[in-house]
Amino acid sequence: MPNREEKPIVDRKCSSDSPEAAPQRRLRTRDLIGVVFRSFFLQSAFNFRSLISIGFGICLFPLARRLYPDRESRKDFLERHFKFFNAHPYMASFALGVSIRLEEDYAHGDEEAHQKLDRVKELLISILGAVGDQLFWMGIRPFSLLTGVAVLLLLPGVPAKLIGLTGVFILYNAPHLYLRFRGVQEGYSYGLEIYKCFRPDRFRNLQRSYFILAVLSTLTIIGALGYRLGEENLLSLGVGLGSGILSYLVFVRSKNFYFTIALTLLFSVIIGLVYL
Repeated sequence: MPNREEKPIVDRKCSSDSPEAAPQRRLRTRDLIGVVFRSFFLQSAFNFRSLISIGFGICLFPLARRLYPDRESRKDFLERHFKFFNAHPYMASFALGVSIRLEEDYAHGDEEAHQKLDRVKELLISILGAVGDQLFWMGIRPFSLLTGVAVLLLLPGVPAKLIGLTGVFILYNAPHLYLRFRGVQEGYSYGLEIYKCFRPDRFRNLQRSYFILAVLSTLTIIGALGYRLGEENLLSLGVGLGSGILSYLVFVRSKNFYFTIALTLLFSVIIGLVYL
């Protein structure tokens, strides 16, 4: 009888086990945890030929050691996963989970699992990139940045600012830490039905919460800067208001947060140079 730490993972959705494919070696929970922790280094071997595929394959090392006992089968395993692959680094966990599921199915007798895996990874490239970019690069990251600026302007003293920035750090990292773990779990559970994890409204409340926080932070920044500029002179206040209006108009037209910030700063610098 296996001991507690060797207990296999058998509670899976959409299982495709069959009597003739009875597994000899099943994955353990700690194998999945090992994959999750390696995913933090997913981009450490990023290159322009295969993008994140090397890091992706390294994340699956615990799987290779567990499922494939001989050297040749492990070599084939790495060659499969060192092929071209790309995804948002925080959302790649879903692809890792699917890969674990299908590799386990292959090791236990499903001869078509590798072909299925190649196809589903190709499909996930665009899905994970689009969802991750919209959720994090266009949402959580810039909105957290605005909150950090508001904290620096609003809180007095260095200790209070450090505590506030620690809160902002947690605010930004909590969603992606959750999705790293949850993605592996769901990918492993759903397998080829991973599309069910990306229903249109899944991340809507999360995006809405960060958007509301960004609006409040923006109002705080405008209020704090307006107050300070008003104490200086009316010209400074006018430049500040003009920069705010310009930021709004540029963002509405371009939908690019970083371009908006750069253009607004350039506008402020030019006005400052002219009137100094």
